[in-house]
Amino acid sequence: MKILITGGVKSGKSRHAEKIIMELSCGFKPVYLATTELIDLEMKKRISKHRQRRGNTFETIEEPLCLASELKNIQSPVLIECLTMWLNNALHHKYSEKKIFAEIDNLLSLECDVVFVLNEVGLGIIPENHLSRKFLDFSGRIAQKLGEACDGVIWCVAGNTIRIK
Repeated sequence: MKILITGGVKSGKSRHAEKIIMELSCGFKPVYLATTELIDLEMKKRISKHRQRRGNTFETIEEPLCLASELKNIQSPVLIECLTMWLNNALHHKYSEKKIFAEIDNLLSLECDVVFVLNEVGLGIIPENHLSRKFLDFSGRIAQKLGEACDGVIWCVAGNTIRIK
């Protein structure tokens, strides 16, 4: 089973994704694939809060770029937190469009259950600079690709969820 959880920043996506992956794990320890790179002190604090909340509940893998290869032999359910940060990393490291979408295809082809977390970034204005527009466009296309391919799509708003699919 593949599930996409989307919504705005601080909408409750992570908390809800963790709840779903625990339900899918059927008593096994699920994998938490954390994609955020430690780029500054504020991000380090955010990551620390996430780690504390998770505790020993998950087997945590921290990988900012090569997600599918890190997961290819995993049988346990996987929570990928989050594809928004992964896309940021991929663009920062100058991944081509082809490489970005090949990685999404590889993630969708994993045999284990996967819960994807992706910020909804398409509800605002079109940015004035090229890189921001590229990020917005790629994120929207990733959301569409996942939305079509996943068995379930959930939107989080103010800590509440709406099942889209």
